[in-house]
Amino acid sequence: MCGIAGFTHREGPPPQGALRRAVESIHHRGPDQNGIFESTVASLGAVRLKIQDLSGGDQPITDAATGTTIVFNGEVYNYRELRAELESLGHAFHSHCDTEVVLRAFLQWDTACFARLRGMFALALWQEPARRLVLARDRMGIKPLYLHRNGRDLHFASELKALFAHPAVPRTLDPVALNLFLRHNYIPTARTLAAGITKLRPGCFLEWRDGVERTEPYWQLRFSPKPRTLDDAKAELDHLLRESIREHLVSDVPLGVWLSGGLDSSTITHYAAELFPGTLKTFSVSFSGRSFDESPYFRTVAQHYATDHSEFDLQPEKDDLPAVIERLAHFSDEPSADAGALPVWYLSQMCRRQVTVALSGEGADELFGGYITYLADRYAGIARPLSTRPRALARPPPAGER
Repeated sequence: MCGIAGFTHREGPPPQGALRRAVESIHHRGPDQNGIFESTVASLGAVRLKIQDLSGGDQPITDAATGTTIVFNGEVYNYRELRAELESLGHAFHSHCDTEVVLRAFLQWDTACFARLRGMFALALWQEPARRLVLARDRMGIKPLYLHRNGRDLHFASELKALFAHPAVPRTLDPVALNLFLRHNYIPTARTLAAGITKLRPGCFLEWRDGVERTEPYWQLRFSPKPRTLDDAKAELDHLLRESIREHLVSDVPLGVWLSGGLDSSTITHYAAELFPGTLKTFSVSFSGRSFDESPYFRTVAQHYATDHSEFDLQPEKDDLPAVIERLAHFSDEPSADAGALPVWYLSQMCRRQVTVALSGEGADELFGGYITYLADRYAGIARPLSTRPRALARPPPAGER
């Protein structure tokens, strides 16, 4: 998973031990390696979960020639193509990880490099000579990045708890954000439940230069449909799904798939089983004796693709759910209305014993309209005019007609 944290301190020396406390607070995101960088104006820290280049790529990474340092959370799937292009432009590499590719891409193209990255990421780049900090977040906002301003200084982190490691960051509830959560079951970007702490918007970068900052989008979603036949659309979707999953299978550590038996995870299993060199591992959670148990579906898929399958049968009356809910609250930072977080917790624990990376179907329902509420929205436009007729019938007749 990895995580980053840091802050500027142009007004005076940083609080003693603040960066180390911030890094330690997110150790669970990157238990394999951690490191810090400190200068007279900025402090950056990172924790790393090793997925690519297990023997190299420790963070932070600094380019001594330019005084540029990077801390990086995420994965860039087209890093090999970018590396080849950068090598043709004269860049030399000291590791085989995607983090160094992002650093070299920034040195070559500055903030224009972010639009070239295909993946999920939250990152920070510090240029010592220019007293310049650049933060960026991936297009969809998969990786979190929290911000706090203290005068003209800027604090950032992958989790709220890392920000709170700095004594200048207050712990105050934002009532507007709480109202949004109760209304929507989540807190829209850029607010958080903590007053004064925001999120960097997806598809944006922030530049802080000696106390002056600006935020700018490097990507915006555009919808430009082209006329095509259904067969052409199906062929294109098949190609996009296959190539996307091919890229996600690039890993130097054991990998598997979370399989629920639904269309999303079953589709991922279909392509992954085809592309994975060896027997694919799949993982599921069952609910024996309950109406929402999906075990017949995921077992059928696992058997069809001959995966190395593992499952955990969640029994609320036996498993210590209150303790798990407390731990979920700690690691989530902000409240979650997703009841599925509980089985995912147990799924993750089971999965981590065998693999480091897992593909899941998260987000597919949003993209393909899989929720029942989406279906209701489609028919709402048809039903809305009909609702006036029952109301008219319910009105009492005029006095002369009674």
